[in-house]
Amino acid sequence: MSGDERKLWGVWGQANGLYSSWAASRNINYYLLLVLYTLEGQKAMTQKKICTCTGMTKQTVNSVIRSLKEDGYIELISGCEDRREKQVTLTEKGIVYANELITPLRELEHRALQIMGNDRVMQMVDNIILYNTLLEKEMERKD
Repeated sequence: MSGDERKLWGVWGQANGLYSSWAASRNINYYLLLVLYTLEGQKAMTQKKICTCTGMTKQTVNSVIRSLKEDGYIELISGCEDRREKQVTLTEKGIVYANELITPLRELEHRALQIMGNDRVMQMVDNIILYNTLLEKEMERKD
């Protein structure tokens, strides 16, 4: 592994660690934070879509969803086209809970991005998009 690759993994891990620490400071699980972050502001999503958005396994998402459902924060609604496919949606109680957790985090993110400045933010976004595109192509080529 080159020095640049080590740096990339180091900063990637540091960013994940920051979110994990933030979740722990609120006495919640990191995976719960990711699911709430993904659902917040959405009308409904399938578990498969949550997996895609978060990179979490189906088992992990299912476990978080089950816990949120037991606590009354979400409900599962059968899809219109496929009754087997359940749409995950926040209940009123879940919306309040998600907002209490996610709004302060979004404010911190917003301030950090403001300090970075629009040019650096856009450069970072463009570079991540490029990296993801190239990595996906390499993965397809190897398969």
